[in-house]
Amino acid sequence: MIRLSLALLFTCAATAAAAAGYDRPWSIVEGADPSTVRQEFRPAITQVDGKSTRSTVESDALEPGKHQVKIRFETGRVNQSPAEAERTLDLELEPCMRYRIAAQRTSGTQWEPKVYTEKIGECARKFGK
Repeated sequence: MIRLSLALLFTCAATAAAAAGYDRPWSIVEGADPSTVRQEFRPAITQVDGKSTRSTVESDALEPGKHQVKIRFETGRVNQSPAEAERTLDLELEPCMRYRIAAQRTSGTQWEPKVYTEKIGECARKFGK
């Protein structure tokens, strides 16, 4: 238990240190939290600008500007073609903004991406954005 706590503490400290080390504004793309009411699910973020992501939950910090983000969502009900399971989004990322992407079910196995934005507080405080 102590090892797990120490590992978690070290991970949080490393993440905070890395974020504190940014010398210019950044943006992040991540999967949104699921919502039963809105029929939204967390898609996998598989690529940013044609490069595979290290985590399918969130991207590394990104430079603000235009980016292509590929997401994947499989309903689990039936086999889907790649065209049904994947979407590529062209996003214009603003400085100090977090982009949360949800897969919103429209009907049956059909879904559309829904993008929510919010400020990254630490970045906004540091750079006045």
